[in-house]
Amino acid sequence: MQHLLSVLAAGLRRLEPDGRPTGEPGSVEDLHGLNSLFVVDLEMSGPNAQMHEILDVGGVRAQLARGVAEEEAWGARVKPRHIGNAVPGALKVVGYSSKDWKSALELEEAFDRFAMLGRDSVITGWGIGQDMTFLVETFRRLQQPWPFATVALDVQPIARQLLRNGGQVDRFNLGHVADRLGIGRMGEHGALADAYATYDVLVKLLELAPKGSASPAP
Repeated sequence: MQHLLSVLAAGLRRLEPDGRPTGEPGSVEDLHGLNSLFVVDLEMSGPNAQMHEILDVGGVRAQLARGVAEEEAWGARVKPRHIGNAVPGALKVVGYSSKDWKSALELEEAFDRFAMLGRDSVITGWGIGQDMTFLVETFRRLQQPWPFATVALDVQPIARQLLRNGGQVDRFNLGHVADRLGIGRMGEHGALADAYATYDVLVKLLELAPKGSASPAP
């Protein structure tokens, strides 16, 4: 367990009670009493959480314990309410079409399920700043309290620490790192697929991290 915590430390970020990042790094003490990670990914209609919407959401709940074993996973497309505000390029990336989103869930239903799956877990993701902004704004709009822990985990800085000197990785985007680590991705720009890719990368990083000592200093 100590090895796990030492690796995770580089990616911990402290949150306000409503989920907003405080701007402060987290510490392993912030994980005390927590039992799960919730590895998430969102696909949005654009970059502005005030104007744009979540169109696809996915999450993998895993044990906050040695091996970070998967417990449960779920993902769903979310029905947009203001598709006219969308950035065309973002819709192309997500693969949005009215036909494919015909059976998408309403926002309330999707986030009830999402919150239930990840309740009291550590929100975990890859370069999680934008996803965190959209999550905070979505729960605010739904007038629901923040359902997750008040510490988040960004896997990207952990990868930077462990892989920067190997020469194998020269770009720290999720797809490139996953490919370099030999992880087959389940799809491009699908929320659950990218959540699984992030989870798989984290598992691999934990395997690669030197045991018996903390991760190298930045």
